[in-house]
Amino acid sequence: MSNLGLMRRLAMSWKAVAPGKGRQLAGKDFEGNLYFEKPDPNGGRYPRRTVELSNPELSEANYDDANISVQWQAWLRNTRKEPPTLAEIQRDEARKLLTVARAKVLDQAWQDRKAELALEQAQGRQAILGLASSASKAGNPEETTTSAASSTDEADPAKSAAKKQIEEREAARKAGFKSQVQQGDSFEPQAWSPVATRRR
Repeated sequence: MSNLGLMRRLAMSWKAVAPGKGRQLAGKDFEGNLYFEKPDPNGGRYPRRTVELSNPELSEANYDDANISVQWQAWLRNTRKEPPTLAEIQRDEARKLLTVARAKVLDQAWQDRKAELALEQAQGRQAILGLASSASKAGNPEETTTSAASSTDEADPAKSAAKKQIEEREAARKAGFKSQVQQGDSFEPQAWSPVATRRR
């Protein structure tokens, strides 16, 4: 029984190294990588497939799948039977370039839209502040006297900036402007109590 196994292994090894039965060139890609195929010397179901990279600096130690196209990766892993054709790889490369170009166009359109939204938001804020300040000046003459009295405190720029922000907020509040409530402003954590469920 052991002689039969030994003979079978020797026969398979001979088939793998015999002339015409060794590795054969299956194809080449655009980067110059060569792909080879040979029968499994142990009589396995799948043939042995290897690649010789064109770049000598890339070895097994720093091998990266990005150096090989997806079609050739599938062939090397025996997930596709036939090696890819050059036309198939060309179509895939054209599709990749088209996808990259479309992504650039979409990114530019999104950047433009973000700029438009920021401009609209700034204009809306200026309009609200302008309405609030005009409503406060027209409706409350006492505030004009207090703002004139506060102009003497403008020697300290930090205090004057803080007072200006407070006055703007107060004027906006009186004009009916409500600030947007952020999600975290009203959040209060609660205890978690798991509920037992019945299996059906």
